[in-house]
Amino acid sequence: MPRHVVILPYYCEEEVRRYCQIARWMNQHCGKPLDCTFLLAASPRTTHSSELNEAFSRLGACIQFQCPSQVFGYPQGPTAMFWDSMDFVAREFSGNGFALWFESDMIVTSGDWLEQLAQEWDREPETPVMMGCYVPHVYKFRWLREKKLMLNPHINGGACYATDFAKRMPEKARDGVFDMAIYSPARKAGPVIATGKIGFSTTASVRRDLRAGNRCVLHGFMQDKDRFIEEALRPVSSSERATALIRIPAWMTILRRKIKTLFFRKGPKAMLENLMLAQRHCPTGRLPADFS
Repeated sequence: MPRHVVILPYYCEEEVRRYCQIARWMNQHCGKPLDCTFLLAASPRTTHSSELNEAFSRLGACIQFQCPSQVFGYPQGPTAMFWDSMDFVAREFSGNGFALWFESDMIVTSGDWLEQLAQEWDREPETPVMMGCYVPHVYKFRWLREKKLMLNPHINGGACYATDFAKRMPEKARDGVFDMAIYSPARKAGPVIATGKIGFSTTASVRRDLRAGNRCVLHGFMQDKDRFIEEALRPVSSSERATALIRIPAWMTILRRKIKTLFFRKGPKAMLENLMLAQRHCPTGRLPADFS
């Protein structure tokens, strides 16, 4: 049986279409079969997608799964689908592999993306509880006013989880938005890994992020999902190859983000820019149990 699980949660045809675009890219660039089982996790409001099953069956084993919890809306619906899927993985899979929660606004950047994640996962002598992109305290800075907390520390939900994750979490971890609720109990349950292999990207920066080559999974967080996927999967042009060695100095990127925060003072854009600034000094590796 394949060692890892890749969970593809979907609730509408638009998500199926994006996943199929990603599958076509993987078929062109990844060695097959992949060392994973694809769990096609359908919302209770939709039906199994034969198109999705056909697309990913070319890459590896597939299981069609109907999430049973009749919970809808955001964020309650995605949270219920997460736990339905994790409960299924805990029942049906074992071993020291991981289950990657892979949303339709996430993309892989190289043919060996699964191997890269597996190497990160296997560095710990003890099987991790979860591994993903660490989000620190995110504050909104305001002129002549005290800074305002926007986000508490956590691992972004598009992450790798132990196959027995659902069994290792207390019942209280199921209350609230899943990636925020699980962070504290997960750190008490075992190793939690902050990895640089999974990271946020934007429609405007994804082409640069792809050329940088230091991350194997990019999450188009708070982006137009269709535009992000189209930009991410667009073939590299000759002009892009010619400018691949040009690097924008880090201070210029930071300055540009700080200027944007002056204009985007509230709402999703403000949170995104402040989040990207906060992540500049994020740690990687195992987070100690008392890490905030």
